[in-house]
Amino acid sequence: MSNVLNQLIDLLTLETIDDHYFRGQSVDLGLRQVFGGQVIAQALAAGINVAPADRTLHSCHAYFLRSGDAQHPILYDVETLREGRSFTALRIKAIQHNEPICHVTASFQRAEPGFDHQSPMPEIEPPDQLINELEAVRAVAQYLPPSIKQTLIADRPFDVRAKYLNNPFQGREFPAQQYAWFKANGQVPEDLKINQCLLAYFSDFHCLLTALHPHKKGFLEKGMKVATIDHAIWFHRPFDLNDWLLHAVESNNAYGARGLARGQIFDQNGKLIATTQQEGLIRFSAE
Repeated sequence: MSNVLNQLIDLLTLETIDDHYFRGQSVDLGLRQVFGGQVIAQALAAGINVAPADRTLHSCHAYFLRSGDAQHPILYDVETLREGRSFTALRIKAIQHNEPICHVTASFQRAEPGFDHQSPMPEIEPPDQLINELEAVRAVAQYLPPSIKQTLIADRPFDVRAKYLNNPFQGREFPAQQYAWFKANGQVPEDLKINQCLLAYFSDFHCLLTALHPHKKGFLEKGMKVATIDHAIWFHRPFDLNDWLLHAVESNNAYGARGLARGQIFDQNGKLIATTQQEGLIRFSAE
């Protein structure tokens, strides 16, 4: 396992305060606030610790209430909303400085057989024919702002190959789409719960940024404010982050300073393993 992947798994391994109360540390990714994917993934880790062991996470819905502080830990308060014969519903409240920054509802289900169908996987180039995100950033390292240069060019827990690579400081026009192959940069344990938390972390990277593609804007440009409002994930089938997965994202709407994006995540065999949906603030002020 690579050091950076090991560090991320450690970040998602929470300190237990009591049976329903947990503490997670924060990492500054060079953004203006704590990374939303970190909050969702840690909240799910807290929920997994509380849910019955025979039930598997199948969906979560996160609403971001305030910007998180990347310099301070986050407390996670887990409440059981319903305990049924097949499903368990939990609410996880993320708290910083005595205020909630995010509410996550998560549902867990006991395994059972059922109908099976899915959307087809889009036809897209294989990973080795797309752009390596980290190599592309390192190629222009000399032009990056010194304050976040080291963060942007550092090793990452995921190897990502994207079809459209936009400049966060000077955006270009692209279709309202993104296709990103990704896998762990290292060896992930054979544990579906760990894989689900890591996938939740990664799922926040490309969704909202895809809504900026038609508007020639990068999310770090002067005058831009980009922030996730809500994020949802549905986990459909088991998967392994040690193998390439494809996140196919489409932004079908932007209006009223908000952007919406829907993603489907497939494995290399074309199985649909998860669906994502995200809406966020995409506000530009020329002043």
